[in-house]
Amino acid sequence: MSEPVNYWDSVAAHSRIDEIWASHPLVRSYINASVSGDPDVWPPTWLKSRLAAQTPLERTLSIGCGMGLFERDLVRLDIVGHVLGVEVSPVCVAEATRLAAESGQGHRIDYVCADAREELERCRDLDAILFHASLHHFDRLEALARQLRRALKPGGYLYFDEYVGPSPAEWSLLDELRWNWHYYHLPKSVRRVGRIRPPINFDDPTEAVESSGILPAVEREFEIVERRDYGGNLLAVIYGNLRRPTENPPSPRADFDAAVAQLIAAEKELLRRGGVSARPFHSVVLARSRRS
Repeated sequence: MSEPVNYWDSVAAHSRIDEIWASHPLVRSYINASVSGDPDVWPPTWLKSRLAAQTPLERTLSIGCGMGLFERDLVRLDIVGHVLGVEVSPVCVAEATRLAAESGQGHRIDYVCADAREELERCRDLDAILFHASLHHFDRLEALARQLRRALKPGGYLYFDEYVGPSPAEWSLLDELRWNWHYYHLPKSVRRVGRIRPPINFDDPTEAVESSGILPAVEREFEIVERRDYGGNLLAVIYGNLRRPTENPPSPRADFDAAVAQLIAAEKELLRRGGVSARPFHSVVLARSRRS
């Protein structure tokens, strides 16, 4: 019998891109437009234009780097001169290092297998610290925000593209009713499950552990320069429960794309109406450490 694979060490889990809501072209365009104002301009490209002449940032740290796609993008766009990627999985660090070398970017990217909080204690005077879909795995957010501020030089940047919605204990019956109402108004051919349940990852207890506290914690220690919300209140929850055209049996491609378009329209309307139930679940934030 083979040894069980640690959740974070599963390259296959990191590679199942088609299961992620943001992978669908319509959703990607929706997210891009929400962040950059242009459906064809991705958030890292927007970040490059926003920082403009300040790039490349020379001393930077990327926390929770996984297999390194984000760091390779940062280098490709010349947002950073050099970046150190921090990751707890030795499997991912090895793969990220291999891919950086393969792409010819290895001289500008280093990776280390380490605890992020311990690494932050060793860092000072950084130009930027960046997170991509990793900050929502952290607890003790107020202490973390103070660590981040101390590791940056005065006026240094914090950037994250993150899930900032409810943590697992905060889901309500109203949330479930809303998801299921929209789900059962989709074509039957794309409905794979009988009921949409709260998106709790039982394989990973750190998933969204204190996610709703991210923005308040950051706002106490940083000046928010830009905040670009992009929802996910319906799409991010329902998408993983849809039958995709690549499954067996498949959903018809036309039905699947129509369902995604329907959910995008419904989510836009939900966010437009506002209120507590329509606080966006995802956000891109550029912040600056407060000067002493």
